[in-house]
Amino acid sequence: MLLDGIELTRCQLVSSTRTARIYRSNTYAIKCLAQDFDIPPHNAKFELSILHKVGTECRHILPLLESKIIGGDLLLLFPFEEMNLYEFMQSQYRKDRRKNNPYYDLLNPTTEAVANPPVDRYINRLDVNRYCLSFFRQLVGGIAFLHDNKIIHRDIKPQNIMLTTQAATPAPPQLYIIDFGISYDMESMSQTNLEPMDSKITDISTGIYKAPEVLFGVKCYDGGVDVWSLLIIISQWFQRETDRMGHVPAMIDDGSDDTNSDGSDFRLICSIFEKLGIPSIQQWEVVAQHGSVDAFVGMFGADGDGNYILDQVKDVQISTIKKIMPRLDEVADVKVKQKFIDCIMGIVSFSPSGRWDCHRILQELEKP
Repeated sequence: MLLDGIELTRCQLVSSTRTARIYRSNTYAIKCLAQDFDIPPHNAKFELSILHKVGTECRHILPLLESKIIGGDLLLLFPFEEMNLYEFMQSQYRKDRRKNNPYYDLLNPTTEAVANPPVDRYINRLDVNRYCLSFFRQLVGGIAFLHDNKIIHRDIKPQNIMLTTQAATPAPPQLYIIDFGISYDMESMSQTNLEPMDSKITDISTGIYKAPEVLFGVKCYDGGVDVWSLLIIISQWFQRETDRMGHVPAMIDDGSDDTNSDGSDFRLICSIFEKLGIPSIQQWEVVAQHGSVDAFVGMFGADGDGNYILDQVKDVQISTIKKIMPRLDEVADVKVKQKFIDCIMGIVSFSPSGRWDCHRILQELEKP
């Protein structure tokens, strides 16, 4: 047993939250969970059960190597990876040095320069031609495997995707989905008894990665919430710039910033509707039948705003996607660019029944 020879007091503490501590011991990562401190939907026993069910079959999911209970703690042993996808995306941003040009002020009147001082800009230098298609295929493959095994991850985000690089090869990094702390196994009687499938907890996902149906209280959601989270990650690859160091923007935002790390669900809803339009309540049947229909109609009306992306002609739909993901036009291969556009249009639906599942996405990606 590898865990028998490891003492946590001698390990490096990598991170700590209310529900877990992550340690590093050489080439291993150890996740330490207090068994008697579950904050729903966090549950250490369910997490371990899902990890055993997932096993080592899928190369896009970080494998559990070993587990052990010591005292009241459950220890989970994994291979250690240095970087997550969010950190990788952060590393691709470079400060725009053009504003430091000594001739800059000569082009602007002094009064204007004082009233509107230049703002730092950080430019996204991610090589979209090298990374994006590979990342997309890997993530869809990993999520498809989970869904085939009746598991909803419920917290797909770049921070929960580890990345390994091989300096000796130009091949894109390998991605691994991690953290099943709030995942849902539809075949687990223990979990479905505690959290029925038609009454799941809606306090899932993180920030901008929350699906719109969850924001309106739909409790009978399915794997579509993971697919929506993937859409937001894709949008982060194709942003051009940010004015905040360390920030990785997306096509939407929840108002979080350096002074407000949490943001707000209402700001997120407004941002989604601003970028993609507001559907009528008749078009959003899952909210009409299972969600907070009164809240939706009270805030946004029953008839939509006429701008919902799926109501538009194809040219307008494509124009909208390119506007909210401006670096899509930098994809050099015309066929690859079209695959991205078609997949994005397939998963942008607010209605889970209209959102492509992972196998439909993979089918599109595998077209010649």
